[in-house]
Amino acid sequence: MKRIALFAAILLLVACQTKEKGYSITAETQGFEDGTEVYINSISQSGRPLVIDTATIQKGQFKIDLPAPEANDFNYLTFQNLRSNVLYIAENHPFHMTIYKDSLRSSIIKGGPENELLFKYINSIKTFGEERINLNTQYQIASKLKEADKALRIATKQEELKEKEIQFRQDFADNNPNSLIGVMALTDLLNLKSLSAKDAKAKFTNLPDTLKTSRLGKNLDRLINNAVAVSMQKRIDIGTMVDDFSAPNPQGKTLSLKESMGKITIIDFWASWCKPCRLENPNVVRVYNKYHDKGLNIIGVSLDKKQESWTKAIADDNLDWNHVSNLKFWQDPIARAYGVRSIPATFIIDEQGQVIAKNLRGPALEQKISELLGEKAL
Repeated sequence: MKRIALFAAILLLVACQTKEKGYSITAETQGFEDGTEVYINSISQSGRPLVIDTATIQKGQFKIDLPAPEANDFNYLTFQNLRSNVLYIAENHPFHMTIYKDSLRSSIIKGGPENELLFKYINSIKTFGEERINLNTQYQIASKLKEADKALRIATKQEELKEKEIQFRQDFADNNPNSLIGVMALTDLLNLKSLSAKDAKAKFTNLPDTLKTSRLGKNLDRLINNAVAVSMQKRIDIGTMVDDFSAPNPQGKTLSLKESMGKITIIDFWASWCKPCRLENPNVVRVYNKYHDKGLNIIGVSLDKKQESWTKAIADDNLDWNHVSNLKFWQDPIARAYGVRSIPATFIIDEQGQVIAKNLRGPALEQKISELLGEKAL
């Protein structure tokens, strides 16, 4: 009898463990034709979608059993010949869904506690967005009708709504430190610049390791580190004296800013993969050819990753001036030291290394160089 009882206990334990190794999705659909394929997608650590299984809609329904999620992350459903998707968090809990073809984002998802938090957060943010649009419309109408007092009252409400939304996100992150949605809220706050890098770092440190190593956790850590680096950077504005720098040129020899300076020097941050940079290059070439003999020099600092792409772009665009690159993409130490967060970015400096102007393009660039080196300036 003891052996039978022990065997039964083992079977029960195995059955329980087997049950916990996956989850199921049972869905009612509206508007879909029978035979429509359903694709269940996960997201890799690199952010790429991966189809992990498929199902077929029959009689307006589908059901699928799925393996236990390998990571705490979002999954989503896509449908044959449709671009939109249905988002959910993969967790070991049965899912019951009602999916509307004409409005996938309005579909009803009932799952475990993580999904309950997810849709509570999403729906709240959606409500804030609707209120913001309504107030913006009211403000525009009041402004057009020149109702100054009313416009001022609406502007006050807009600011109050903004603060209320920020507070909601902060409370959500603080009240759900062990949830993926808490990480999502922290990421949103950091992207909205409603949370300092220092405070975000402190909150991230207290997260459980399972969240820190998740895809969203790693992304948040990367954002925090970048924000911390930017906050420590020297802000370079007009009037600032820039520091010298050096890096390899296309031939592999070290070249410094000091060696590349003229009467006026443009420090041009760009990359071969940057379309706006490539579109602006013909204008920079024209300005350089026109004013180089009068003292204009340029040093290009590339945020490329591949030597071949960098040197090919220099040749293709006829960039006949000095170039350097560490081939480190956004981790380039020169770009980080100069606080460059988007490209193209330019700094125009004089002979002493003082910034005269920054981020000029098109006619504005030529006009400034003409003021400094043109016939009227000589």
